Amino acid sequence: MSFSECCEKYGGRYRAELLIRNGELHKVALGLYSDQAEWSEVEVMLARYPNAVVTLQSAYFYYDLSDSVPEALHLATDRDAAKIYDERVVQHFLPKGTVGIGVVSHKFLNDDVSRIFDKERLLIETARNKTKLPYDLYKEVIESFRRIRDTLYPAKLTDYLDVFPKKESILRTIESEVF
Repeated sequence: MSFSECCEKYGGRYRAELLIRNGELHKVALGLYSDQAEWSEVEVMLARYPNAVVTLQSAYFYYDLSDSVPEALHLATDRDAAKIYDERVVQHFLPKGTVGIGVVSHKFLNDDVSRIFDKERLLIETARNKTKLPYDLYKEVIESFRRIRDTLYPAKLTDYLDVFPKKESILRTIESEVF
């Protein structure tokens, strides 16, 4: 949480600073604090970039759709969002108004990934980025989606696709390669 959120939660600036000095509130990064002794890198990044959503390679890993551990955290933002200058982040710009579609919270081991695309939205992003993803990774992920296709909701896919440009080609890719 930010320092102002700490002040609000703990009853003022003096109380928050006292908790920091006593070690009950921990400084995680510049301007970010936690009342827990341990935190994950993904939680820190999502707190630092509150309008971003975990996507593609990182989401594949968190959903166990790929064995590849991404070298950086892949975050999706609106096309008009500011560029993220952090070597630990790969930023993906999405069409205007589509970032908030299909966002859920997901628990992965000890990590609480508070903003990640659900599997249906991730499948759409995979089809949209077919030519941008490494071929081996794309094939691995599509094979994983085929294995779990009975758990996917086609109605969600069609609802989500309504707002995307080129929705027909995305749907054709999904139908021919997954369903």
